[in-house]
Amino acid sequence: MSIVPDHYIGHPVLGKDLVLDSDEAPAAPKTKKKQAEYIPAAVDADGDGLVQEGTEWERPAGTELEEQPAPETTEE
Repeated sequence: MSIVPDHYIGHPVLGKDLVLDSDEAPAAPKTKKKQAEYIPAAVDADGDGLVQEGTEWERPAGTELEEQPAPETTEE
């Protein structure tokens, strides 16, 4: 049973993105990370709590990534 009124189904505006119980929901579009250089003191310009959004360096505001040494391997 659908909670969507019948007159919404197929309507060019009201029913545009509706999914019926019998329909499969469309997959979310894949997003590609932007190429960017790491900025240690990045600023949260839009106030949403994230810096360098949409890049591989995205992180909470006020944090910096710290380079870690590679783990030691033992050869036998």
